[in-house]
Amino acid sequence: MKRRYWLIAFLILQLANTEVAGQLLPNIEIINALKESDRHIANGKSHLALVQLHQVLQTKEAVTDQSILSHLYNNLAVVLARYNNFTAAMACFYKAGSVESKYNATKRGKRYISFFSTNSNYENKIKENIVNDEILELMVQDQINQKELERTEEFESELIQTASIVEAFLDQKEATHYALALLIKQPIPGQKNTNTGLGEVGHSFISLIKYNKDQSAVCKTFGFYPEEGQLIPVNPLMPKANSVIKNDAYHTWDQLLGKFVSKEQFEKVLEYIDHNIDNEYHLSDYNCSDFALTIAQLSSIQIENTVGNWPLGKGDNPGYIGQSILAGKYTNLDSKTKEGLFTCSNNLFTKTKK
Repeated sequence: MKRRYWLIAFLILQLANTEVAGQLLPNIEIINALKESDRHIANGKSHLALVQLHQVLQTKEAVTDQSILSHLYNNLAVVLARYNNFTAAMACFYKAGSVESKYNATKRGKRYISFFSTNSNYENKIKENIVNDEILELMVQDQINQKELERTEEFESELIQTASIVEAFLDQKEATHYALALLIKQPIPGQKNTNTGLGEVGHSFISLIKYNKDQSAVCKTFGFYPEEGQLIPVNPLMPKANSVIKNDAYHTWDQLLGKFVSKEQFEKVLEYIDHNIDNEYHLSDYNCSDFALTIAQLSSIQIENTVGNWPLGKGDNPGYIGQSILAGKYTNLDSKTKEGLFTCSNNLFTKTKK
C-alpha cells in the first residue's frame, strides 16, 4: 500500500515538474536573449541589441516572470534613447516600472555603462496604457529599418521659433502622461572638464514629451544657445550675447536623466519656457546648462555639484552635470530618492559604436 502511495506521489511530482518546465522553457530562452542584448548594449552594438529586443518583444506573451518584462522594457528604453527616440524610450521606462520590478545595470570597472532604473506608481500617475505594444513594436521596427544610429555634429541643430515649443503642446488632445529628459553632451565624455582646451564646452538640452489618450505623442527636443554671427564669439572676456533656441532632436549626448512629471509640473515648465526662453545668454550666469537645469528643477529633479571653474569665470556646465549624473548625484524630490528617475549613458566607455 505504501509503495502505491509513493508511486502516485512520484507521478504527480513528475507531472508538476513537466508543467513547470513547459512554462519556464520560453522564459529561459527569453532570459538568454536578454543577456545577449545586455552584451550588445555594453559593447555599443545598439543596432544588434535592438534587433534582439524586437524578437523578444514579439514573444513576450510567453513571459510569466514580471522581472523579465522589466528587463526587456528597460533595455528597450536604453537602446531607443541612444537612437534619440526619447518618446519611445521614456514610454519603455514607464512600462518597466508599471510591472513593479527593478532592474539594475551592471558596471564596467567603477562606471555604469548602462542605466539605473526604477519607476514606482505614484498617486498622481494615471493608470492608462502609455503606448500599447503594437505601436511600440512598429516604432522599434521602424528604427531597425532606418539602420542608422549615429547622429553626429554634421547634423547641425537648426534654429526654431521660440513660440513653437509651447504651441506644439497645445494640441487640444487629452493627455495621459508627461515626461522630461535632461540630456548632457560633455566636452570630454566621462570626465569632469569644463572644456576641451580647444574651445569646445559641451551642451545641455531638454526633451519634453506629452503622451495623448489617442496614443499619439508630442515631443520637442531643444537647447538654449548664444546667437551666432557676432564678430567675436562668446568667451570669458565677452560672456554676453542674444539667445536663440535650436532643435536638438539629432544632437549627440553622453548622459540622460529622465522623469515622468505631473500635469502641474509640466505646465510650470511650459510657463517658464514661455516667459524666459528669450533671456540674454551669459556664459557664467545663464548658459545652456542654467536653462536646462532650471527646467529640471521645476520637474523636481535635483542634481549636485553642477558648478565648475574656467579662466575668468565659473558656472553650471555640461562637464560637471554629466559627471554628477554618471556618479548618481541626483535626487527625485517627489520621492526623496532616486526612485522614478531613468538614467542612461550613451556608449561612453566603448571604442566601437555600431
